[in-house]
Formats: sequence, structure tokens, C-alpha cells
Amino acid sequence: MSLKSFFVIIIGLCFTLDGLATHIVGGELNYRCLGNDNYEISLTVFRDCYNGVPLFDNPASVGVFDSSNSLITNLQINFTSDDTLQTILTDSCLTIPTDICVHRTTYIDTVSLPFIAGGYQLAYQRCCRNVTIVNLFMPTSTGATFYTFISEAALLGCNSNSVFNQWPPVFICNGVPINFDHSATDADGDSLVYELCTPFRGAQVGNPQPNPPNPPPYDSVTWQSGYFAGNMLGGNAPLSIDAQTGLLTGTPVAVGQYVVGVCVKEYRNGVLISETKRDFQYNVLNCSSIYDASFSTPDVICDGFEVTFTRNNPFATDAFWDFGVAGTNSDTSILNNPTFTFPDTGTYIVTLSSGGNHPCADTFSKAISIYGNAISWDVMIDYNACEDSTVLHFADISVDNSGSNLVSWEWEISTNNTTVLDSQQSSSTSLYGNASNIYALRMFVENDAGCRVGGIKIIELHPIDIVLTGDSVDCRGELAQLQVTNLDALDTLQYSWSPHQSFVSYQPDTAPTVSPLSTTTYYLTATNPAHQCSIIDSTQVVVAGNAPPLVATADPDSVFLGNSSQLYATFDPSYSYTWYPPATLDDSSFYAPVATPYETTTYVVEVIDTNGCINYDSVTVSLRSFECEEPYIFVPNAFTPNNDGKNDILYARANVVDEFFFAIYNRWGQQIFVTEDKMQGWDGTVNGQQLPPDVFGYILKIKCLNGATYFKKGNVTLLR
Repeated sequence: MSLKSFFVIIIGLCFTLDGLATHIVGGELNYRCLGNDNYEISLTVFRDCYNGVPLFDNPASVGVFDSSNSLITNLQINFTSDDTLQTILTDSCLTIPTDICVHRTTYIDTVSLPFIAGGYQLAYQRCCRNVTIVNLFMPTSTGATFYTFISEAALLGCNSNSVFNQWPPVFICNGVPINFDHSATDADGDSLVYELCTPFRGAQVGNPQPNPPNPPPYDSVTWQSGYFAGNMLGGNAPLSIDAQTGLLTGTPVAVGQYVVGVCVKEYRNGVLISETKRDFQYNVLNCSSIYDASFSTPDVICDGFEVTFTRNNPFATDAFWDFGVAGTNSDTSILNNPTFTFPDTGTYIVTLSSGGNHPCADTFSKAISIYGNAISWDVMIDYNACEDSTVLHFADISVDNSGSNLVSWEWEISTNNTTVLDSQQSSSTSLYGNASNIYALRMFVENDAGCRVGGIKIIELHPIDIVLTGDSVDCRGELAQLQVTNLDALDTLQYSWSPHQSFVSYQPDTAPTVSPLSTTTYYLTATNPAHQCSIIDSTQVVVAGNAPPLVATADPDSVFLGNSSQLYATFDPSYSYTWYPPATLDDSSFYAPVATPYETTTYVVEVIDTNGCINYDSVTVSLRSFECEEPYIFVPNAFTPNNDGKNDILYARANVVDEFFFAIYNRWGQQIFVTEDKMQGWDGTVNGQQLPPDVFGYILKIKCLNGATYFKKGNVTLLR
């Protein structure tokens, strides 16, 4: 069957620099004895006419050298004409590429070469070869030398060298075996032996058309690593030639351009008298059927239901697509590269037919899995953008909508000239910055169905640069000054200080006044509202003097409205006392005043010792309320009297009551428990016998201390 894909290869990258050309495809140099020491010299040169520049040399310079490598004469052979080699395919179902072109020209001249000891050497040189050649090292500066040697025996015997019968095809198909008759004809009937040989290097970039050619000896080309004369195309089926027949065989395994050298040696009576060396270029392409139905699309579609199909053969014009949707005939198209929206997730067999009933018709099918929007991509990141040194925590929180599992992650973030890579679902790294810095966090996630999505999160650092200044005082209660200085004038900051208790008059400013009772650490939260981030810094106010000991208490610490509480402060007859607020105290300057609050009140006592040092403490007297309603009164809806120490007794919960009645009834309305003591509850028994699980009714009547009443009927479930 014909090959299934077509790949357009760039034959050469053409550029011009003082005569530099990337166009030499190959050639050979032949001689024919005309008698009377006269020889016809024939130089055949092949060039890439699709991308190659410049044109053929006019004239071409062929140097004639003796065996000591000295120049005898320099032939100047004029250009006459050229022709274009035909691109021929033996398979009628294959297409012929339109971007491959090779021109050939033959230079012919006659020269007198009388017998000399050692014979003659003839050479033509040119630079350069195509830049895209795969198997040569630095092909654009390698060039080519076409060479032949006329030995003493050849001169004495009026010999003509052997001539190859045909030029190899312009291109060959990747993966298709080569079977090419590379035989030669010898006019003198000498014995011929064929072998693969390494071509010669030629002219250099600085002198691409040497006139006359450089003298022998000539260096061989340098093979790229992995290639050599015994394997010029690479792979496991290397190029080889039959020594007797000249049949060239092998299988190309990769698209590209490859330089090949073939030599034929002629023997007369067992003695080597001449050798012809051919240098040519194989262009290996992915060939295509004219109705090639192969197409390309991912095996897995993870980002929706719409899929665009692309044929591998860009020249095909006949198409019939069936997108494999069951139960419909409308899932077809005759476009070459259609776009189709699948109705749902699933696996579909998509088939392309091309050519109808033509002998070269082709059909290609491929299974594709549609996952819709398989993964909803998202990333959680946590860091303090206002710190000049912060730890970035990041985690993938993507959701797989396809029923598959997320199995791999790829994180990348560049920080301070270091790229951090990670493959965990969540991780962390440190970020630094002395000014505003922007980082890009890149993440990809993939599930076990092969769906892969990703994106980028932008991370900005806006370090807050502040300096805090504290103070020191001799005694508690003395005034001290805090100070904050913003060293970054780019952004306006907002401030919040804590703790507030010792501030003389708290407000979030840059220089608050405080009156601490002891050495105190003050914390400042500085916020950058423009970037919605903040940092916390701290400073101290040192209180040097010893504060008088002080503890404030209340007995009791909760009272009903109209009742009083006795306040106490640590007593020393040398201290002076002041309580705040004074309105509900009988004596605000006494160390133990009586408080009669109208509401819950915090009383602060200030004590001053004989050194003038001040101390403060406070105590709160709570005002008890008389609410006679839920939730201050509460009956659970179930209890479990199983002696596990948890919820074994059913109580009616109430705070301050004057009268209390709580009764339990079975489902027949019989009273089985009653109490007027709120501290007594029902244990789930009657006459000492445990009752089975059931639902029971209850009645609760309460009169509170404030005279309000509460009544409720309800049900409670006994569970065991």
C-alpha cells in the first residue's frame, strides 16, 4: 500500500555572501580517449534549482595536475545549457512534490595529455552544499571536489574511464526500500568493481569558486556523528552496493538530505587502471498517496466538544468524513479540514474516505476520546505580599470533571535568578524583594486520561519598609511616645496599634501616646490599601520603676438590679486609691468601695505609691437578668439513661425561678414523674423499673423572680 503521509522538506536554506551558495547537489568527472594523446574531458554538475544560488559556473575551471600535485594546465570550459531532472515515481498512487528541482549541466572540452610518469590528476571544486544536509558536519562550508585520475597504464592503453549509466532519483520515499541500478559502462570492456566511498571536501566559503582549483591531495568530508561510509543514511538497513552488479539497496529511516559517494574501479588484467567517483545527494521525503486519507488530531480532547481535523495530505481534494456519532446520519462532511462539534463526551471512531471507487482510494479511521471541559483549572496561593521575605504556599485546586484522576503536576516559578520546579500537588518556596517584584507562577495539571491544562498566576510583592521607635518611663502610668516612620514614599500606609488599654487616646496614627502599667510590647499592623496586604511589627516601652502591687476583686461578681457588690483593692495605708467610674460607688477614693451598678460595669482602680508610681487593675460586676423565656429555659428533646454518665437524667433547665413544676406523662396520659425542684430530673424509670425506648409528654410551669411566668407542653424521646 502507498505511504500515508506527506512532509514538505526545505531542500536548502539559500543565502548569499560574496559568492557563497547552498546549491551543490553532486557531480562527477569523466575522461574519454580520442587517440593521439587527445582526451575529451566531461564534467557533470547537479545543482538545487528550487533554493540554490547562484547559477552554474561560466566558465567552469578544471585543473590538470601531475603526480606531484603541480598544475599542468587550467581548463576553462564554457557553460552551454542545462536541463531539469524529472521527478519520477514508480507508484502511480503517489504524489510528486512540487518544491524539488534539480538542474544538470555537462561541461565538455578536449585536451592533449601526452604520456608522463605518474599520470594525471583532474579536479573541479565548488562551494557549498545545502545547509540542511543531515550526515555531514558543517555542510555549508564543506564544498565538493569532483576528481578523476588517469594512470600511466590508462595513458599507454588509450583508456576511457567507466561512466555511470543513470543518475539516482531526485528524491526517495522515507521507509521505502531502495533498489537502484547504479551500474556503469566501460567502453574498453574492463572489469568493474563497485563500492561506497567517502566524497571529497571542496572549496571553502572564502573562495567558493577557486580558479584554478586547489591542488591535490583532497580531504574527505567529515561525517556527522553516527554516519560513515558504511552507513550513509543511518538506521538498521544501511545503504549498500553490490560490488559486481552496482545494485544500490537500503531503506531510509528519517526525512532529510544525505550526501552519498559511489566509486567504480576498473581493472585490466587484474591491475587497477582507473576509478570514477560520483558524489550525489539523496533527498528523503515522506511520500503521500494522491488520495491519502490519513489525518491528524489529538487522541484525547479535553477542552470542549469542538474538534478541527487536519489531513496529512495538503494536496488532496476528495473527502468524505464520518464522525462516528451513533443514531444519526448528519455527522458527515466533505470538507478537506472540517470542524465538528460532538454532542457529548465519549469515544468516537472518526473515518475519512478519499477517492471513491478509484484504484488509489484510501480510508483511514481513528478513535478519539471527548472529555469536554475535562479539568476546571485553578490554583490556591497564599503569601504576604507586603513582606520583603515571605513564603509562598501554592496548591492545585483544579477539579476533574471527566471522572478521571489528577495524577501529575508541574510547577515553575523563577525567583532571584533561580528557577524552582516542583511536581507535587502543593508546595511552597521563599520569595524575596526590596522593592516591588513580580513573579509568574506557572502550573500544569494532567489526569490519567491524558488531559493536560495549565495557566499562570501573577504574584506581586510590595514590601512595606517601616521603622518603629519605642520609649522608656520611670513609673507606671507615665506618658510615653511611640513612633513609626515609613521609609517607602511610593505607597500610603494605614496603621493599627495594639494593645489599646494603655493608650491615652487611641487612634491609628504614626505617633501615639501611651501610659503603660509595665514594660509593654506594642504591635503595629501596617496596611497597604493599594495592594490589600499588611505586615506586623513591634516595639517596646520599658517601664523602669516598680509598680505598687495591686489586685482588684468583687464579692459577689454578679448581682441582680438593685443589689450591691463589695469591691476590694490590695491595701497599703501609704497608697492613694481612685476607682472609675465613680457614679455607682459609695466612695471612689476608698480601697474597698461598695458598688451598686445599674448595668454590667468594669471598675478600674488606680493606685499611686509614695514614689509617685501608678498601677491599675480592674474587675467586672455583671448584672444578672430575669429573662423568663427560652433559651434561658430549656428542655432537651431526647435523653439516654444508659448509665454511661452522659445525658442519663432529663432536666428542665432554668436559671432564677420562684416556683417550678415539671411532670412527665406516658402515651396514655398517665403521670409517671413530677417534681417542684429544678435540681431534680427524671432517670427514665417508674417505681424503680426502667422504661423501654418511647416518646413521652411533659408539662413545664415556671414563675420567675421578676414575676413573669413560663408554660410549655412538649415531647421527649427516651433512647437506650
